[in-house]
Parts: sequence; structure tokens; C-alpha cells
Amino acid sequence: QYFLSNTREECCKKFYDWDYYGCTGTKPPSSGDYYPNWTGAASSSSSSSSSCLNDEKMPTYMLNSPTWYLSSTLKGCCEKHFNFDFHNCMGTEAQGTNKWYVKYDAYTCVQDCVGAPPCGGIAESWDEVFGDKKECCDEKMWYDNKCISN
Repeated sequence: QYFLSNTREECCKKFYDWDYYGCTGTKPPSSGDYYPNWTGAASSSSSSSSSCLNDEKMPTYMLNSPTWYLSSTLKGCCEKHFNFDFHNCMGTEAQGTNKWYVKYDAYTCVQDCVGAPPCGGIAESWDEVFGDKKECCDEKMWYDNKCISN
């Protein structure tokens, strides 16, 4: 009796819960949730391949694990799946803070901004920022006396 079910849905729920919609050949009710677009193709509203879509065409495996893959907002999806490229995913420009961070390949500290030096580009989320160049050099490049003058 354990292996028998009265309906396909009952059987799928019991034995194929991990692929319920694939088993039943159905789609869940429309949710309007955002999902990561990992196809490498940019969406029509973005030139970046780091994008989230809410076109209801998400792959079945995402539907089977909605807590991991689906987000109710674009921001939530971009933060979860494209944190490394958040601004492109959101379709916004990154804004600098004008604080200072270390740029190891230049052996100095640079400002978190876009433009001519001392700007060094937008700091990454993992870069520690400081209020001024001296503080940055003292904390991060203490071993190199040229940091403050570079």
C-alpha cells in the first residue's frame, strides 16, 4: 500500500517532492518573484549578464527550492546572487564615498571615487575604508614609508 497513490499529484508529493513540478508536469501559481538569470544573456533592460528576472520563466529547479533562488524584490535577488556585481544587476551606477582604501598593486591608498588621482575607482565591498590617506597608510601599508607620498 505504501507505493500506491490515488493521483499523480499524491505520488509526486510522496516520492518526488524534490522535483514535484517536473513530476506532475505543472507549474506553480504565478508569484512575480525575481530569480537569478545565469544564462549569460543580458536582459532587455540591462547590458550586464548579472541580472535578475521576474518573467515567470525560471527553471524548475529554482521552483523546487524557492527559499534559495527566489526573491520578492530585485534588490533582494541582486544582493543574494550578484553581490559581486550589485550595481550592474540593479541597473544603477556605483557611487563612491570619497573615503580611502588600499590599492596594493599601486603600493598606496586611493580615494573611493571615479576620476583623476587620488581617485582609484569604486572600492569593493570587501575593501576597508578610512577617513584619510594617512590613516589608511598607517593601518594597511605600515611597512611601506612611500605610501603616504605615492
